[in-house]
Amino acid sequence: MIPFVINELAIPANLAAEIPPGSSPSSPAADFIEMTRVRNEIEAEMVGSDDLAVEPGELLPGWLDHYSPKRLFVARVDGRIVARGIHEAQSGDSVRSAWLSVEVLSAYRRQGIGTALHRRVAEIARSEGRTVLQSFVLHVLGGGGERIDSPTGFGSVSAHDDSTRFLLSHGYRLAQVERMSRLILPLTFGLPSPAPGYDLLFWRGPTPAERRAQLAVLHAGMSTDVPLGELDYEPEEWDATRVKLLDERTVGDGRRMLTVAARHRASDTLVGFTQLSVPVDDARAVFQENTIVVGAHRGHGLGLAMKLENLTELRQAGGAFRHVYTWNAEENRHMLAVNEALGFEPVGYSGSWRREL
Repeated sequence: MIPFVINELAIPANLAAEIPPGSSPSSPAADFIEMTRVRNEIEAEMVGSDDLAVEPGELLPGWLDHYSPKRLFVARVDGRIVARGIHEAQSGDSVRSAWLSVEVLSAYRRQGIGTALHRRVAEIARSEGRTVLQSFVLHVLGGGGERIDSPTGFGSVSAHDDSTRFLLSHGYRLAQVERMSRLILPLTFGLPSPAPGYDLLFWRGPTPAERRAQLAVLHAGMSTDVPLGELDYEPEEWDATRVKLLDERTVGDGRRMLTVAARHRASDTLVGFTQLSVPVDDARAVFQENTIVVGAHRGHGLGLAMKLENLTELRQAGGAFRHVYTWNAEENRHMLAVNEALGFEPVGYSGSWRREL
């Protein structure tokens, strides 16, 4: 067993301080930058490419979101960060679950590091009175051998990859499987017209002030109207202020957010939206963010129309972007059918796991 040290990282307010090349200064900003590098390296090991890599400045705003409080721990070997553990919970006094994440560089696994990190973040959940622990992890794509089926009846994960073995050994059970899909750009077909009675609205960056309250309703729907399998998740509370704060964080992370919303003409109400998170460098991947259509307005092709419109806006915005990534629950067959119609293909799977305390 190799010796290691675990400590909690303070989350910096910003990353403005320059880090001299070749140096290893001890500061919250420097630690956060190194942690991001380790995060990217671990994800690249799982997916076989750097497509999911993020810049420290892109990652930081999410850590400053008080609606989703987080704590970050790292394990060091000889002063170098080799693993990270995360405790995250929804805000609110009635929330009974916490999300835990433990990631270890492959060269340092089976040394007790992951178990020690898990113990640290699980202790926080217990101290806060949580009764359910949950974890979301990437799993190796394909491969033979035994598999574990999702309790939803859709999707499965390998029973033998490192993430599965670790979670099973700590008492977790599979609660849901998500498909990670990739679209290769550019698209080769045209844009459909929106359904009669609806318009598509587009904006780049912050939400127009007059639409924030309506978009808040749609954001809230992401916690109640999408398949959650056997996960424990409380309905999120959203209002215009929270939408404004989210927009401000998004502007600060250096990526551009492209939004298309469906407007019901008769009521002048937004009944659906979809978003793309776009990096500055077009050699990097675009991420498909939230997509939802209000139940009463489904069945009119709005999901496909909104996504196609946003991909068209992406092309017109300039840059030779090559890939768009998205994640969907395997039981969400309607949204998967929309994505497949666009040309998305599966490139990986994620498992959401839970454990009762």
